[in-house]
Amino acid sequence: MPKKASRREEGPELFDQHLEKLRSIVDKMEQGGLTLDESLKLFEEGISLTQRLFDILNRTEGRVEELLATMERVAFSRGESEG
Repeated sequence: MPKKASRREEGPELFDQHLEKLRSIVDKMEQGGLTLDESLKLFEEGISLTQRLFDILNRTEGRVEELLATMERVAFSRGESEG
C-alpha cells in the first residue's frame, strides 16, 4: 500500500484539486442554511486548504527562482565567449 503524502510533500499537481475544494466550501457557506457546527467545520477545512495552497505556492516559487538562477548562470557563461 503506497504511503500517503504528508502535507509538506504535496506538490503542484494537487493545487487545482485543493483550490476546487476550497471554492466548493466557499459556495456552500455563501448559500447559507448551515448550522453553526457545519459552518465551523467547513471554515476549519477551508483554512486547512488555504494553508496547503500557500505551502504549494511557496515551494513552487522557490523552485522557479532556482530554475531562473540556473538559467542566468548558463546564459552568462555561454555569452561571455561571444562578442
